Amino acid sequence: METQKYLLLIDDDPALLIGLEGVLKREGYRIMTSKNGNEGIEMAHETFPDLILCDVMMPPPNGFNVLEALSKDPKTASIPFIFLTARTHDKDRVNGLLSGADDYITKPFLKEELIARIKAVLRRGPKADTTQEESTRLEVNRLREEIADLVRSTEVNWEKFAEGLLHMLAFRDHETEEHTLRVSKLTDLIATEMGIHGEMLKHMRWGAILHDIGKIAIPDSILLKAGTLTNEERTIMVQHPKIAHQILISLALPSETLEIPLYHHERWDGTGYPDNLAGEAIPLSARIFAIADVWDALTSDRPYRPAWEHHKALEYIRSQSGTHFDPSIVEVCLSKVFV
Repeated sequence: METQKYLLLIDDDPALLIGLEGVLKREGYRIMTSKNGNEGIEMAHETFPDLILCDVMMPPPNGFNVLEALSKDPKTASIPFIFLTARTHDKDRVNGLLSGADDYITKPFLKEELIARIKAVLRRGPKADTTQEESTRLEVNRLREEIADLVRSTEVNWEKFAEGLLHMLAFRDHETEEHTLRVSKLTDLIATEMGIHGEMLKHMRWGAILHDIGKIAIPDSILLKAGTLTNEERTIMVQHPKIAHQILISLALPSETLEIPLYHHERWDGTGYPDNLAGEAIPLSARIFAIADVWDALTSDRPYRPAWEHHKALEYIRSQSGTHFDPSIVEVCLSKVFV
């Protein structure tokens, strides 16, 4: 039987606390509440909840102050943290995520959406509590600021801009650039066969080019490692979709462009990452890209093995229909693309 999760709610609105407590208790969670930031920080240190939901606009310390205080203490730094706020401006959401929050939910919200997003954050588990994680966060912040400054000061050709970011990543990992160019073309081909065109196809092209940009913040010792990653190294590596999202979200790109970078490692059966999405909950662009990505990996020479023969790669794709891949897309690929 799954252990009940403890959630700490921090908000200066008593009515909201009562309402949220009732909703979340009915979902099977154990609930603790705090009416201000100082009390919330104290309770977090005393109880170490599985997740904290915190308002932003409170009398000092506000939500950002609470997150900062908890993040500085190794004992509480790994506790997942969600902002729950009426501040709906994109800049607030970006700042919330870049400050280290795991999600940013705006009021008013649907009960079903709140529950789904809480479950998604809890599935990820505690944050990695390492010096490297902090270094990665700081590097992401620096890159975001540099890129945002560039976007504000120039008229950007987004396709060329995406290619420029890819070239920047290639200075650290040459194979990534070659793989990305191949897989973006293959994604385009599959999407076209499925009748996708116009703006959606353009967003998919940008997303495919940018899909691994989050790896720019992964240490060389992990990114370029020839052997199998340790569990700790893998924990860091699988952060790259979220890192990509953090880098790109401040650029005012259409949300469709961000789908592939964030969700290309999700699986049809719900066992992927970062959010364990399943079936059609995974954006169509990411489902298409997932097959293109694996196909290119299988049919290209790797440092540790030669490319698979065509028939062997076909059999693997077929075997993953309904588990890793969307069966309808597998059918299109096997009948029209990978022939």
